[in-house]
Amino acid sequence: MCDIVIVGCGFIGSTLAKFFSEKLEVTTIDVIPQPELLKDCGIPHKIIDIRDNELLKKEIGSPQVIIHTAIIQIPKIIEDKKLGYGVNVLGTQNLCEIASSTPEIAGLILISSWHTYGEKDLSGILTEDMGYFPDNVEDRAKLYALSKTIQECIVRFFDEKENGKIFGAIKIGTALGENMPKGTAANIFIEKAMSGEPITPFKHSMNRPMFYVSVNDICKTVEKFISYIVSKSPQSNNNIDHIMNLAYPDPISILDLSHIVQKSVQILSNGKINPEISIIDKSIPETGDSDDKNKIHLDISKIKNYFEIDSLEKPEDTINE
Repeated sequence: MCDIVIVGCGFIGSTLAKFFSEKLEVTTIDVIPQPELLKDCGIPHKIIDIRDNELLKKEIGSPQVIIHTAIIQIPKIIEDKKLGYGVNVLGTQNLCEIASSTPEIAGLILISSWHTYGEKDLSGILTEDMGYFPDNVEDRAKLYALSKTIQECIVRFFDEKENGKIFGAIKIGTALGENMPKGTAANIFIEKAMSGEPITPFKHSMNRPMFYVSVNDICKTVEKFISYIVSKSPQSNNNIDHIMNLAYPDPISILDLSHIVQKSVQILSNGKINPEISIIDKSIPETGDSDDKNKIHLDISKIKNYFEIDSLEKPEDTINE
């Protein structure tokens, strides 16, 4: 049975840990105790700060694959930039160095983000080799997008220089599914709708196209990626080939999302709950228009070619679950 270490026990990390708990030998690492979601899974947990390279080297053990999900998110990264740099950049460097120097470790998978492409002025097909545009996001998201870009670049450099090991990244869409964070637009909309309150998208961002992915599809893809790494049969030595898009390929706008949630709640409540949609105008200039979502498409051919994943869940299907 394959041994893996999952670094970071947030939404994605804990979901992956639970998914693999009966399939693989799993250990989780974070600076905080293991979340309640994993308490009955029998998964060993180590409290380690990934900025502490010496402790990390001592305690991480010799897994076959490291899954790196740790990230300082918005707004914490804005409030504490030093922490953001330490975890997001130095922590990633430390994990890659350990994977590089430990013979038993076959590779590392970074959970990255489609936001490395930016959010504004996008058009055409978004492919993994199109480059990085972390400045093309709203101001509050720039350090996050920059962090993900730096993380990917570190991973790609290690993938280029390490023969016999695979360092890759999965650029996920905004994740949807059970236990998703309370601060996400989808979760806020759902909670408001279920309580009978109006769903409140902001006018300035309501037309912004967003890519979404089901956590179920994330788990299935990571499972395939792990198998690919431990099989030691890479199809290419080009570092960009191990960077892969993962989201439903057609984006939806924030306004679309609010309508999907509205309809889902109406159906699930048998018409007993009919939440309104109330657009909030914060007097901020609008970005884009309602047609922007039709101008871009995410290329997911790599996960199809490498992992034989033929289809992904639509956002509306995930929300309806």
